[in-house]
Amino acid sequence: MRIETRFAWNIAFCFCFGVTVAGYISYRQESRQAHEELKQRADMLLETALAVRAYTVDQVAPAMNKLKDAEFHAFQVPSFAAQDAMRRLNKKFPEYRYRESSLNPTNVGDRANDWEVSLLREFQSNPELRELVGESGAGRDRRFYVARPIRMTSPSCLQCHSTPDVAPPAMLAKYGPVNGFGWKLDDVVGLQLVEVPTADAEAKALNSVLITVGSLSCVFVLSAAVFLLLLRRHVTHPLDLLTRVAHASSLDHEIDDAQLPAVGGQFRELQQAIERPKTSVDHALTIFERGRQDPDKGG
Repeated sequence: MRIETRFAWNIAFCFCFGVTVAGYISYRQESRQAHEELKQRADMLLETALAVRAYTVDQVAPAMNKLKDAEFHAFQVPSFAAQDAMRRLNKKFPEYRYRESSLNPTNVGDRANDWEVSLLREFQSNPELRELVGESGAGRDRRFYVARPIRMTSPSCLQCHSTPDVAPPAMLAKYGPVNGFGWKLDDVVGLQLVEVPTADAEAKALNSVLITVGSLSCVFVLSAAVFLLLLRRHVTHPLDLLTRVAHASSLDHEIDDAQLPAVGGQFRELQQAIERPKTSVDHALTIFERGRQDPDKGG
C-alpha cells in the first residue's frame, strides 16, 4: 500500500472521529442553549401574566370596590384578567399557550384536565416545589412547558372562595353556589401553565450543528488535499525516483544524468548514499580489471 493511501485512510479516520465528536459536542451545546431559550420565553410569559394578576389585585379590584357597583365584573378577578390578556397576546403569537386551571374553579372552563391534575397533585404533595419543567407531546407537536402553583395567599380572596354564604351575590348569580368554594389559606388552588413549541428551537439548533460540521468538513477536506499533494510532491515522488535509481544500480544499468532525480535535503543525502557504493564498486572493478590485463605490473 502506497504512503499516500495509508495517509489518506488515517486522515479519513481522524476526520470521521473528529467530526463525530465535534458534532456531538456542538449538538449538546446547541440543545442546551435551545432549552434555555425556551425557558426564558416561558418565564417571560409567566411573569407577564403575574404582572397582570398583580395589577388587577392592586389597582382594578380596589377601584371597583370604591365604586360600590353591585354587578359582578369578571375583569376584577386576577385569573380572568391574566388569561384574557394572554388570549389577546395569543392572537399575535398563536404558537404560545397560557392557561390557569384548578381542581375546583369558579368558572368550569378553567377545570384542570387529566394531565394538569397530575401536575397539581405534585404541587399539593410537595409544598416546597415552586416549579415544574418538562416536555409533552411528540414530533412536531412536542412542546416545552413550565408550570407554577397558584397558592391562596390573600385572605381577601376567601370572601369569594370560602363558602357561598359570604360570596358576593352578583358572583353567585353568574357562576352559581357549587363551584370554586372550600378553598383554604396557603392551599395550592390552581396552577399557571405555559407551553412553548420546541420545533423551531430544535430546527435552529440542528441548523447550527450542520453549519459547524459542514465548516469542519470543508477545512478537513481542503487540509487533507493540500497535505496529500505536498506529500506526493516532496516525499513519494522523490522516493519513486530514488527507487528507480537503486534498482538500476543493483542491476548495473546505466542511467543518464538527465534521468537522475533533482532532490534535496535528506533525499539528496540518500541519493548520494545509493550512488556511493556503486561508485566504489565500479572503481574496485576497474582496478581489478587492470590487474588482470597487466599481471606483470601487478607483481
